[in-house]
Amino acid sequence: MNDSKAVLDKLLDKAIESLDSEESVVRPKDGDDRPGGLVLLQPDLPTLVVPDLHGRRDFLPALLRYRYKDRVVYDLLKEGRIQIVCVGDGMHSERRERARWKVALEEYKKGFVECPAMAEEMTENFHTMAMVMKLKAAFSTRFHFLKGNHENILDESINGNHPFAKLAAEGPMTKFYVEKFYGNEFLEKYDRFEKSLPLLTRGRYFVISHARPKVHYSIDEIINYHSRPDVIEGLTWTRHANARKGVVPQMLDELLGNNLEQKIWICGHTAISDLYQYWDEELLLEIHNPDLRPIVELDPNQLFDPDEQIHLLPKLRAEDEIDSEVS
Repeated sequence: MNDSKAVLDKLLDKAIESLDSEESVVRPKDGDDRPGGLVLLQPDLPTLVVPDLHGRRDFLPALLRYRYKDRVVYDLLKEGRIQIVCVGDGMHSERRERARWKVALEEYKKGFVECPAMAEEMTENFHTMAMVMKLKAAFSTRFHFLKGNHENILDESINGNHPFAKLAAEGPMTKFYVEKFYGNEFLEKYDRFEKSLPLLTRGRYFVISHARPKVHYSIDEIINYHSRPDVIEGLTWTRHANARKGVVPQMLDELLGNNLEQKIWICGHTAISDLYQYWDEELLLEIHNPDLRPIVELDPNQLFDPDEQIHLLPKLRAEDEIDSEVS
C-alpha cells in the first residue's frame, strides 16, 4: 500500500502541475488567471475520443497500442501527430462489477477492517487514473481528460457536484477507503486534481464534454467554471430529461461559428445499448456503452461518419494489461 501511495502521490503532483501550467492558447485563463474550463484542441491534428473509463484499467493501454491509419497511437502521440480526449468518469466499475460492489458494501459497514473486494475495486480505479496522470504529464497539450460526475472524490454536494450512489454507496465508500488507507492529505490532493480538470474541448468541427449541456452556457461562463458550479453541474450531470431542447446547436454555433459544413457534439455519461446513439435534431453523439470499448476517430480533413469512424478496441490479454512504457 505504501509503495502504491507514494507512486500515486508523485503522479498526482505531476498531473496537477501539468494542468495548472497549461498555456492560454490551450486553455484560456479565467478571471483569476487560472486555466479555464475550455480546451482549444489543435485543429489540424486527428483526435481520438475515449468514452467513460469507469476503472477499466486496460482501456488506455489498448488505445496506445491501437493502429490509427497503420500507425501505432503511442508513436503518433510521441511524434505530436495525434491528440486524445477522454470524456471523464475514471472511477467506479458500476454494473461491470455489480456483485463486487455488494460485497464491498458489507465490508464498508464493518469499517473496512477487512476489505479485499473494495481493495480490488480501488486497485482498478487507481491503475486507470495513474495512466491518465502519466499521459497528462507526458503529453500535456495532446492528452486531455475532462471532468465527469464521478470526479468527486470527496463525495460532496457543492461546487457543481452531487454525492454518488447507484449499486451500493460508491461515493462515501470510495472517500472512506482513501481516507483510511491513503490519508487526508492525499484525499485533498486528489480533490485538487479533479477540480483542475477542464469541462469541454473544442476542435475543428466538434465539441466534446462529459454530459450534454443542461442549458446554454457562454464561452466566458465555461472558461470561468471555477466560480460557476451551475456550469460544472450542467456539463457533468445532465441527461435528456433535464436538458433544454435546442441548446446543443446553439452552443455549437457559438463555439464553432456558422460557416462549417458539419458540426457535432460528442459526450458520454448516459449509458446506451448500441455502439453509439446519434440525436439528429440535436447534432449530438453519445458513446458511453459500459459493455463496449469504442473510440471515435475524428479526422480534420474529412466529414465525420459514425459508421466508418467509431471502432472497438480489442480487449487486452491479462498478461498484456500493463501501464505501458509512458514515463
